[in-house]
Amino acid sequence: MNKKFLWTFVIFIAASLACCLPFVGSSDEASSGNTEDLTDSDGGLPGMDTDTYEMTVENAALLEPVDLSPAQRQILTVIGSPNRFTIMFSDELREETWYYDHLGYQVTLRNGEVYTESDAGTPVDAVDFVSVYYPWQFNGQMGLSELLAVSETESFAVESLEETFQEALSLVYLRGLDAGFRGDQILYIRAIPIGAGARDILLTEEVTEVPDQPASATGLTAVEQAHVGTHAYQMTCTYSDGTSDSEADEITWQFSEEGVYFDEYGPFPKIAENYYGLDDESDGFFLMFSMDTIVWSDSFIKADEDGNPITIMFSCTLIQQ
Repeated sequence: MNKKFLWTFVIFIAASLACCLPFVGSSDEASSGNTEDLTDSDGGLPGMDTDTYEMTVENAALLEPVDLSPAQRQILTVIGSPNRFTIMFSDELREETWYYDHLGYQVTLRNGEVYTESDAGTPVDAVDFVSVYYPWQFNGQMGLSELLAVSETESFAVESLEETFQEALSLVYLRGLDAGFRGDQILYIRAIPIGAGARDILLTEEVTEVPDQPASATGLTAVEQAHVGTHAYQMTCTYSDGTSDSEADEITWQFSEEGVYFDEYGPFPKIAENYYGLDDESDGFFLMFSMDTIVWSDSFIKADEDGNPITIMFSCTLIQQ
């Protein structure tokens, strides 16, 4: 077994045991949420040698959603988003397991391709068992600062495993999330469900103004509400032929029971929460909405140098200005 993957598995098990142990000591101290009280400054994470952690996201691209594979899109189309998940990172491998506890189903994907799946579990009432996160929010280049940015909180706890394993291994606990690190290299992420409606509660906390909604757009998520109407975006696109471009544009979004419209185009039907598109033999068009960002995946046909038609796939990131 790959040593890095073995360490990932070992500290993941350690984190699982830690989550099962009862709190020891004063209940006030355990629930205070104070970073200084909860953080072990002797851990292997950089920046833990002072009382105050300086959170700096130096590369905003690390916060962009991860592109979904055709297999992942198909799963989302059929049964929607998982209510919890784990992701393990090792060298070039991204292994993620999506859990659908209400269906008794789970699927493990390696680099976007289905590796194993099981529907032998016992379905449970998962209404109160929902993560506030999605798998595509995380990647293997993230550090603690990026995790804090995604979780939209400044409170966290760090547990050093260096004394136990004689290596700079650490566990980090955030709101609805725990993660394992070797030094500043992330090894795994696990989403911890924190209750019904948690996704909307988390997203709504940062919304100060919501644009007026058309009468047909009832029941929108906070993310969808943030894009209703006309907004300016900085759009950066990369293409499968190795080219890229960037431009500013204004786009008008409308949401209805039929799906989402942008400008005069649509409707594009809803696939999962904040995720819309088409997936058939003639077209593959997808829109993934987050609070101030949209990821647009599509393709088009053009002629090559010999006049033969070729398909160009592209992905565009739209950042609301």
